Amino acid sequence: MIDITKYLNTNLIAHDLGKCTREEVIKALIEKIFQAKNTSEVPLINADNVFSAVMEREDQQTTGIGNGLAFPHARIEGWKDFSVAMGISSEGIEFNSLDESPVNYVFLLISSHEEPYIILQGMSTLIRFLVEDGYGKKILEEKFSSEDIFSALKNFVIREEKQILAGDLVRPLIDYVNLDTSVEEAARKMHLDHFDILPVIDDEGKYCGEVSCLDIFKYGMPDFFNNLNTISFVRHIDPFEKYFRIKGDLKVKDIYAEGSSTIPKDATLLEIIFEMAVKNRSKLFVVEEERTLLGVIDRFCVIDKILFF
Repeated sequence: MIDITKYLNTNLIAHDLGKCTREEVIKALIEKIFQAKNTSEVPLINADNVFSAVMEREDQQTTGIGNGLAFPHARIEGWKDFSVAMGISSEGIEFNSLDESPVNYVFLLISSHEEPYIILQGMSTLIRFLVEDGYGKKILEEKFSSEDIFSALKNFVIREEKQILAGDLVRPLIDYVNLDTSVEEAARKMHLDHFDILPVIDDEGKYCGEVSCLDIFKYGMPDFFNNLNTISFVRHIDPFEKYFRIKGDLKVKDIYAEGSSTIPKDATLLEIIFEMAVKNRSKLFVVEEERTLLGVIDRFCVIDKILFF
């Protein structure tokens, strides 16, 4: 985590944006940054350049991460000093967010290529401030002024450690299955969303384990195949004959693995890399207290957010 108050001040906070479009709020925040910035530092970069770079990143994948938050951003060659601007809309802005909900807080973050991690670190600070400390609700309900927001953020930063944790990298779950989900339905979900592994949760939303394509393969394979070195002499056997014959009655609870691919939301980046590199976990399911499932981190997520964010 970084001290975000070194980069965000009251002049860079836009109140009462109303129900504007994604493009309009991004342009408004770019204007805030250029008003506050010494433009002689970046003579070859103008507001249009920044808008194009931000929208190019936005079109690759939405930065509306859910919980009413969006973080449009760009890393721009030649940009001087990390820049942040904040926009607030009580009505909500359509941002094509991952949770399909409107956005109340938009943070525009601009950095140079020489600072590859600072955008993620800034996001980490702001997410904890608004979501975990509850200021996302307080600011709207209590009608905080820019000075109130800055003061609260300053006090929050003083308390926090400067470290990237699992809760900062986690992605919302797109899909999951229950213990009583049919294996046929689980396989359909894997097919439609291109998932190799799905988390299994109980009726209270707590993590039980996982079901994978490998679990289905093993179930469909005749038991005696485990003792063979080759199957060249039995090529005509359908390995899924048994599976398809009884698939209507087969449930996830019959084949899932009580996996240990979980990690707490306060696990460090080093712990995440250790689990993936040393223990060969392709996915880690992030859990809160009492195994409530928060989301997922996969290898691509780490590469995407840490190396190329």
